[in-house]
Amino acid sequence: MLNCIVRHQPIDRRKKESIWLDDFKKNVVSRGGEDGISEKIFEVIGAKNKIIVDFGAADGYQISNSYNLIQNHGWGGVLIEPGYQYEKLQNLHNGRKNVVTIKDIVGFEDSNKLDTHLSAAKIDIPREFDYLSIDIDGNDIHVWRDIQKYHPRVVCIEFNHALPNDVYLLQPKDLNVNIGSSLAATIEAGKELGYELVFVTGPNAFFVQQELFPLFNIADNSIDAMHFNGQKETKICQAYDGSLIIAGMATHPWKGFAIDEERIQVLPSNMRKWKFSGGWIWPKRPGFD
Repeated sequence: MLNCIVRHQPIDRRKKESIWLDDFKKNVVSRGGEDGISEKIFEVIGAKNKIIVDFGAADGYQISNSYNLIQNHGWGGVLIEPGYQYEKLQNLHNGRKNVVTIKDIVGFEDSNKLDTHLSAAKIDIPREFDYLSIDIDGNDIHVWRDIQKYHPRVVCIEFNHALPNDVYLLQPKDLNVNIGSSLAATIEAGKELGYELVFVTGPNAFFVQQELFPLFNIADNSIDAMHFNGQKETKICQAYDGSLIIAGMATHPWKGFAIDEERIQVLPSNMRKWKFSGGWIWPKRPGFD
């Protein structure tokens, strides 16, 4: 639309000493090194019961936080998936006495809250089970906050990683909404619930109970020290003449469509001028001085 030269130049403010877990990234079935990060976290804090609760668990294999621990490290737990992939999940763990699979949502009704699912599971789930993995594409924070009976030692939770570090966005508590909350909102919720951030991989934030946090020797776990994802940021800049200019990512990161700069304009083209006749910023209207 405009012949501006626009560059998005995000600054990576991460601190090497804050993200030392990065050296332990490893993929068995994960995509962003989460398998190795999970292993290292439990090497640091020790596993008390080797129980993981994973929802939505999908097929239990692809990009799974539970597969490596169950398959290769002798863990058990509860895996919850409401969708079409549940049959694959069930078949994958069929015959494992220490793994329970559940076809249902984790929601906000008494019948489907996580507390209810875990209380009814056919295996014993300690109050402080080792690992909770939350990946439901939107209401992740809200279901975490709704847990009353349990206090997992480690939580891996998904957030909307297309949002900048300096944006606090908490999506509505509504299972029909899939916006995704920001990392800033997720960190605040974690602190309220008694957790501290220890690492971030792509869209996944890893938290540990506050009393376990000193074991990681992370002096600064502020959001900028821990996370950088500037390449996915979309910024809208405002020009003197009222034009809106896109800097940064101009394509939707998941759906792939390009953002048309002309279609996001608020002012019509004939109003996008710095000054009109007589030096007015807005056109002069009859009857107004």
